[in-house]
Amino acid sequence: MIQSYFGSMLFTCVAVLVLYLPLRLAFLRLRRAKIDWAHELWLALLVCYLGGLLSQTVLPELLFSRGGDGSLALNVLFYSGNQLVLSKHGFEWVYAAQPLMRRWNLVPFHTIVSYLKADGYAVSVSVRAINLLGNVLVLVPFGVLLPLAFPKMQKWSRVFLCGSALILLIEVTQFFVGRAADIDDYILNILGVMLGYALLRLCLYGVRSVRPVPNAADGLS
Repeated sequence: MIQSYFGSMLFTCVAVLVLYLPLRLAFLRLRRAKIDWAHELWLALLVCYLGGLLSQTVLPELLFSRGGDGSLALNVLFYSGNQLVLSKHGFEWVYAAQPLMRRWNLVPFHTIVSYLKADGYAVSVSVRAINLLGNVLVLVPFGVLLPLAFPKMQKWSRVFLCGSALILLIEVTQFFVGRAADIDDYILNILGVMLGYALLRLCLYGVRSVRPVPNAADGLS
């Protein structure tokens, strides 16, 4: 399951790169600006990453299942059958046959604690990994790429604010497209952003201890 999420995200990143590169090169030629290849590299990686991230987080929750003939069957209007849902008491099985509902949680750490306490049979290890560890790791690249792509975004406070804005945009959009909006997703995501930023600072500190870094990342301090 984890491989399928990241595989789909990687595919979208490549597709975004194919579309982005010719448009960016055409724009630079029109401006006749001197090309900073290091900056363009980090910017391209950031754009590709954001495309992959948004493809996995803000698209409507369309449920795909394989029929007996191996074909993909699309269920858009209804959930049906036994489903595992998160209530104020934690996870529980219910029978649902209803239109897609907007789901949200505004209680900090409720979802996190529920996953940690959930029965191992009801919630598999892969589901826990995606919803806990995955929500941290998926935003780590943002904390790395943003300061590298934009020299003005070098202070931790700016990375924090930009990361928060991105995550809140995703959560609000998810509320309106039938996915779950959860304050715990914000907590895990922003942790990933700042973890990525901390790793970048640590790497740059290690590089500078050997030799100066001759690019936009020099300004990080």
